[in-house]
Amino acid sequence: MASGQKPAAGIEVIVTWQSDSGQLRGRSSSGRINLKTGEELKFGISERSGKIQPNATPSLGWLKVSAQQPTVSNITMSTTYVVENLEGGAELIKVRPRQLELVIPFEMSRILVPTSTGVTGLTVYAPPPRLLQMDLATRAMISSIHLDKTSKYFLVLVVLCEPRLRESSMTAVPSLREVVERLRGIDQFKDANRSSVNYHIDYLALRKLPVGQWSKSEDDGLKHSKREALVAFALRFDLVSEEDLRLLPPSSASRRAS
Repeated sequence: MASGQKPAAGIEVIVTWQSDSGQLRGRSSSGRINLKTGEELKFGISERSGKIQPNATPSLGWLKVSAQQPTVSNITMSTTYVVENLEGGAELIKVRPRQLELVIPFEMSRILVPTSTGVTGLTVYAPPPRLLQMDLATRAMISSIHLDKTSKYFLVLVVLCEPRLRESSMTAVPSLREVVERLRGIDQFKDANRSSVNYHIDYLALRKLPVGQWSKSEDDGLKHSKREALVAFALRFDLVSEEDLRLLPPSSASRRAS
């Protein structure tokens, strides 16, 4: 049955940033510091580089390491910071002006601060989250949504989510034609066409994921396409992750990069 991990005595968080010294020498350089439980790091915008630097004045906020997770404080009067998850899924949280010690829930994250010349940030690496230990049978019993990762419909969903997992949350959702072309590299989809792929999209939208209210407005007019609604729902609730991209053959972009 299930059993939890014992709480850790303390944690260590790694923080990196673009260094002022690198800017002065005309090349890229980064700084790094390891913070232990109870320690904090104040940060501001450097006058030299316009980038976030530790202890630059005036201070804009600080990072602090609690017993379990890092927190961030925003001591500006009118600037909202964003903490984005570097592990994909377009996840982010907002740190409002004057908000203190907001927990950073991501294992790998970037704190982004807008300035008049662009966006600057700190990268934060925290320890893995504490997880409840359980066997496979128990996990299957308490899952609220079950998607069969060996099924054809799941591969269609992965292809729909692929651009946003590989690139950014602003990337367009693939068209039906693009989905068909991407799937044809998989044996199960050698004879794929728009109708067969659309069947799996309809199945996902009608039977597997509750996206009806996302894809239709109150008067039944089109609000978002089924494809957009499926991607938004799947990524918001981690139903598809970067690990699932391994189910797909190498893309043309990744082949060019290699």
